[in-house]
Amino acid sequence: MSDKEKNRFERLTRRDFIKMGAAGAAFFGAASACSKKADKGEAIVPKKKLGRTQMMASVLGMGGGSALSMVKEDDLAVALIDFARRKGVNYFDTGSEYGGGKSEQRFGEALSGYRKEIYLSTKYGVGEAPDELKKKVETSLSRFRTDYIDVANMHGLTGVEDVEKMFSSGAMETLVKLKEEGTVKYIGFTSHSSPAASIEALKRFDFDTCLMAANASKVPYVGEFEGIADASFEDEAIPLGLEKGVGVWAFKITGQRRLIARNNEPDKAPGLELIRYALSLPVHGVILGMNMPEHVETAAALTADFTPMTKEEMRQWNERLAPSANELTLDYLRADYVDDGGYRAHLA
Repeated sequence: MSDKEKNRFERLTRRDFIKMGAAGAAFFGAASACSKKADKGEAIVPKKKLGRTQMMASVLGMGGGSALSMVKEDDLAVALIDFARRKGVNYFDTGSEYGGGKSEQRFGEALSGYRKEIYLSTKYGVGEAPDELKKKVETSLSRFRTDYIDVANMHGLTGVEDVEKMFSSGAMETLVKLKEEGTVKYIGFTSHSSPAASIEALKRFDFDTCLMAANASKVPYVGEFEGIADASFEDEAIPLGLEKGVGVWAFKITGQRRLIARNNEPDKAPGLELIRYALSLPVHGVILGMNMPEHVETAAALTADFTPMTKEEMRQWNERLAPSANELTLDYLRADYVDDGGYRAHLA
């Protein structure tokens, strides 16, 4: 990182961060309510070996999708990413299409000076033709300011047909070749809505990592108007991944913000409890969308002083959140969407 970039980060104050949105820390709870370590700047996210890979990855990964995209100023986004790194986050997950490439660019600007200390994960479509995928990987490398990608994912397996598509399109063959060349270190996949597709993918190929949309309602949250899956990632897909030595991440752990409680909503839960539930699953950790330093602080404090839920606590949350496990409408994807800074606007 250049002296100019370092000086810019030093100039960014906590007040500057507040410009990111009106939601603030209220939803996670104040940092002091979670752990005094957060106020002292001592809460460092733990790291452990990710599946059978050689990555010692933080149990909290930073997502580069919708939450980060709500930070409109690039300087603030870059500073927030660096803040997460300083709190111990070393796994950063994004997608080649997120923000038209801006997400990868922001990670590259914030993290290129610390390349040996961090891991970069990004995503590509299952139907990408070989030449198209290679070009997109090259673009990702340029945006990240690096010569290798730690994890390249086949993104968004919505059904078993997508598993077949990633093989028939040549996308998987291309990733394997890129891995052999060293351009890609590991290969993963993501699934928002289909435990069955995840199981089929795990049977068809020795993936290194995967992201599964597991949350405390036990209902996978899906794309707009796609309906609800009839199974849970917890019951079969996650156990199979672990059996095969795959590094399993939970993501979409708040049901795309739909499960987060405001005040006393009986069928929803505090954000920190949703994170705690996900961390209590037999997964490596969680990928979390964060767009304010308070989100990073409180999540880091939780992981630094973590107490797993009991099976009974988890069951109670499953039952309590069941009424909220209905079809998700991803309003922020609509062409006319305007972020109003509301209480669910800041957490993915």
